[in-house]
Amino acid sequence: MLEETAARILERNAQAPILRNAILEAGLLLALAGEDAGGLGVSYREASAIAYRWGQAAAPLPIVEMLVAAPLAVLAGFDATAATYSAGLGVNDLLPSSVPVFDEAQTAFVVTLETSGANLHTGTIGGAAAESLAHEPMAALGASRKIDADPVAVERIAVGGILLQAAEMLGAMSTVIDIATDHANTRQQFGRPLGKFQAIQHMLSDAASERLIAEAAVGAALAGIDRGTATRLDWLAAKAQAARAATVIAANAHQVMGAIGFTDEHHLHRFTKRLWAWRDRWGAQGWCEAEIGRIGCAAGGDGLWSAIVDRAAA
Repeated sequence: MLEETAARILERNAQAPILRNAILEAGLLLALAGEDAGGLGVSYREASAIAYRWGQAAAPLPIVEMLVAAPLAVLAGFDATAATYSAGLGVNDLLPSSVPVFDEAQTAFVVTLETSGANLHTGTIGGAAAESLAHEPMAALGASRKIDADPVAVERIAVGGILLQAAEMLGAMSTVIDIATDHANTRQQFGRPLGKFQAIQHMLSDAASERLIAEAAVGAALAGIDRGTATRLDWLAAKAQAARAATVIAANAHQVMGAIGFTDEHHLHRFTKRLWAWRDRWGAQGWCEAEIGRIGCAAGGDGLWSAIVDRAAA
């Protein structure tokens, strides 16, 4: 039902202000907030359907930040229903310099995620700092302060944000593959469709394989976080694989499409630029892979296999 609602809203609304009002009226922005806070209290796997649809449509508004902001606001003692919040993630106790925003956003909730735990901060949102690679509005994070909140609850929400970002990437990857496949099947070269050439087939099959692996990793991690069984390795691997898949899929799609995919007139770059930007949002690919490496090193030679396959070891 959440997915159908999100899809219906996206079909009818294209402009950010109108779109924001539509999802606010539908209650989607409060999907992750508990019912006692005026929200829907859905699981992260259920909320991922919203993020997936958002990525699939390359829709405006930073939906992951807006979804995660509501439960973080509750932890910080704010009114979740105000819906004028954004959220962000920093690692190793370093706050990001800017966060994705929409016009009405006034307050940001930022989690700093470390190996030893998570901390919640709140800060003011300043003037527009820049645009992301995908031309999404970003605003500077102003004066911030640390909030005394349950670190376990904070970390769970942060991990949820990481997985929602990965789900949004899966949606965009799906559309990119569809665009490239349709082009390969309709574009004629040397008297036959591009899709009949083995090299093109290999690029498309590689893209589809990477997406399928990412979907499995993200799905398993989402199920784990809702059950309370997800390990650190689960969600790190999910985001790292989503980022890897995004790199392969975007590169292969642009090779299949040729230069037309980069032109303003074509819509492919609307999705690939978002994938490139999202690789490093909510757990940058490099950080996730480094953390996975640390888990392996800590396990040692004799324990490496167990760290990979034994959930308790990770």
